[in-house]
Amino acid sequence: MADTARTKNARESDDRNEPVFGDHFMETLEYLHIIARKILSGQMKAERRSRQKGISVEFADHRPYSPGDDFRFIDWSVFFRTEHLFLKLFEEQEDLHIYILLDCSGSMDFGAPYKFHYARRLAAAIGYLGLASLDRVHIIPFGEQLARSASDTLRVRSRGKVFRMLDFLSERKPEGETNLNTSLKSFAASKHKRGLAIVISDLYDKDGVVGALNILRIQKFEPYVVHVVSPQEGHPELLGDLRILDSESERFRDVTLTEAMLRKYRETFDEYCDGIARFCRSKEIGYVRCSTDVPFQDTIIHMLRRGKLFQ
Repeated sequence: MADTARTKNARESDDRNEPVFGDHFMETLEYLHIIARKILSGQMKAERRSRQKGISVEFADHRPYSPGDDFRFIDWSVFFRTEHLFLKLFEEQEDLHIYILLDCSGSMDFGAPYKFHYARRLAAAIGYLGLASLDRVHIIPFGEQLARSASDTLRVRSRGKVFRMLDFLSERKPEGETNLNTSLKSFAASKHKRGLAIVISDLYDKDGVVGALNILRIQKFEPYVVHVVSPQEGHPELLGDLRILDSESERFRDVTLTEAMLRKYRETFDEYCDGIARFCRSKEIGYVRCSTDVPFQDTIIHMLRRGKLFQ
């Protein structure tokens, strides 16, 4: 799959110069929160239980009794059946950690409507729903590598921090090449507590993305992929002799595009996207492909209704 190419006309006709978060954006977030509560019937992700075993009210498992253990948690019914002592283990309630891994590479600097605005609005909406549920929200940009410094990442909790989150997202800039494999492997190998890892990206990586997404699952994160594309990427309408610019390497290439070449491109693009979707389904990874000409709030509602997000 070739890297995204952009043309002079696409750059001039998009909405990149508009504010990423307009005057009514907060009203939209509140609307999404109300819709989310209705769809999920109050069972927001923060109410989920962790896999840590401790002492709570919900039974999880047994383990053999050892001298010094609290005898109050011996399961006597098991003892009477087996004549062996076992302790009851219970699941602990724990805040969910939501990691929003935001693609800030040069290929996001494209499209009409503008792809990077769209991705940041999705990140803000997902983050807001998490904050409203008292989850711990982390926003971690990536491009050629994963952002690591405190100034380049964000960790917030509570709805009162929403404007801090919006300011952080507003300050991000798309630049450089994409290395999804290095970035996600670096994240998966980090000391972050396990939680929901939402990748918002156009998924353009010359080395492929399947291995990078799979490593999140292997490392016990819960991956969710938000595949952002612009209408011009899926169905370009360019014909004739053109000079196109690679969005990440900033290299030009002269091409002659015919109807036959465009048909082949569209077929290849759809095959690429469908292959990622099939992989995600096979690994039970949440996946949604969204076009920037669909209102971002409609995409969020679609994600909520499909499940695997906040439930």
